[in-house]
Amino acid sequence: MTRKAFTLRVCAALLLAPAAAFCAASALGLSKPLNRLVTPNHDGYNDTFIFRAFNPSDKAIDAKIYNLSGMEIAVMTLKQRSTGVVPVQYAYGEYYDLEWDPNAGSRKPGGVYIYQIRLGTSVYKGTVTVIR
Repeated sequence: MTRKAFTLRVCAALLLAPAAAFCAASALGLSKPLNRLVTPNHDGYNDTFIFRAFNPSDKAIDAKIYNLSGMEIAVMTLKQRSTGVVPVQYAYGEYYDLEWDPNAGSRKPGGVYIYQIRLGTSVYKGTVTVIR
């Protein structure tokens, strides 16, 4: 991908990000993405995409990542903690951190990707940008 094409894609993602956040925020309630710009360079900051799902009744979760042509490229996993996979406890109930690592498996190129999370009957969608 040329530098100009990459710059155009990043600019488009940044321009669309507020609209996607506004549309998603009305239905999200307490579930939300923690970061939508991912820089997987192993520096410990924003290396993975994390979506925090509010799930007090322990509903089934299906979380996937798609490329812009609509092809499924990854399934998000529950973020592993040192004590195992447990929900994060807050005053409002239980949250589960779902994680996608663009470097896991086959390394994904930089660009814009779409996430879709099904939590019971609710569906949360948005974009995540991988910057290399």
